[in-house]
Amino acid sequence: MNTVSVRQVSTYRQDLLTNAVRGHFDDLGGISRYVRPGMRVLLKTNLLMARAPETATTTHPLLVEAVAAAVREAGGQVTIADSPGGPYTPELLRRSYRVTGLEQAAECSGAALNFDVGSRTVEAPDGVVCREFEIIEPWFEADLVLSVCKLKTHAMTAYTGAVKNCFGLVPGLLKPGLHFRFQQLDQFCQMLIDLCCLAAPALTFMDAVVGMEGNGPSGGSPRPLGLTLCSPSPFALDLLASHLIGYRPEEVATVRLAAERGLCPASHTQLQLLGDDPAPYACRFARPDSTHDVTFSNRIPKPLQAPLRKLLAARPHIDTARCIGCGECAASCPPQTIRLVNGKAVIDKKECIRCFCCQEMCPVRAIEIRQSKLFRLG
Repeated sequence: MNTVSVRQVSTYRQDLLTNAVRGHFDDLGGISRYVRPGMRVLLKTNLLMARAPETATTTHPLLVEAVAAAVREAGGQVTIADSPGGPYTPELLRRSYRVTGLEQAAECSGAALNFDVGSRTVEAPDGVVCREFEIIEPWFEADLVLSVCKLKTHAMTAYTGAVKNCFGLVPGLLKPGLHFRFQQLDQFCQMLIDLCCLAAPALTFMDAVVGMEGNGPSGGSPRPLGLTLCSPSPFALDLLASHLIGYRPEEVATVRLAAERGLCPASHTQLQLLGDDPAPYACRFARPDSTHDVTFSNRIPKPLQAPLRKLLAARPHIDTARCIGCGECAASCPPQTIRLVNGKAVIDKKECIRCFCCQEMCPVRAIEIRQSKLFRLG
């Protein structure tokens, strides 16, 4: 479970990605170890929002196509599914599939696209902080789950990849409810780990050909890395991927907490790597502004620490020149602190819980995450 397959892929070209996917399956025991003829296989992608592939916001469709084609060749029946942010409706899914290129990927590979927006409650008896989840219907229908995630930095969790990709199994506007329920970062990340353990993807593929750096998962910039990764352990995969873009394990809560639970090693040096050597491709990604720490807060009296952290914490800021008044931010806000005034979004910052769902879901990048003026230069 601590094995990660690595393949160098210089650009999004179908033959290169097809060879990479075949290599991953070969490294990890062969595709027949996972896929049997007639098996119903769910490809869980990152379908965060309707963005073109070149923005690096979602899993690239050519990688999804390559995985789907390999599974189909092995006799599997493939369904591509995810629940984007915002309302979980067939109309939103249809637009997201079209804009992200997954519609064409499904057509070329013979996979089906999911339009069933039903969900069911399932118990997670081994959960540490969450023992029940509402999960989208395709997960229940699948004999096998393969996750196909995207490498990105993240304004709330610092990094997002394999583990957080499972959050898309929670339908639509129920995701903000979990943000509201688990407001502390460690609690939220423990919940993500609980969900990932429940989802139990047999393999997780990672699109790291071009990742996103800066204020991801939707407001950052594309950054080439030139790799695809694959592992039976989403936790081991995140340990390696976060290391490759410059994070220490203790800086990424999902990695740190997974290691504490014994779900992955404490260091990437304890992983077994197969395929290509990833070291030459490692590069430090720009960090999200919101993950900056107020490192001196522990040097002041304890009664003042919480008010100071609240005062200096990074917060969402509306760029009114860009805001188009679509209401996506208000719909995705867990505590419902955003309203439209004269066609522009307005945030009640006193009630903001800094989950950054609004920034994540803004289709025009009109929401920035800003540090306190005390920590901004210029």
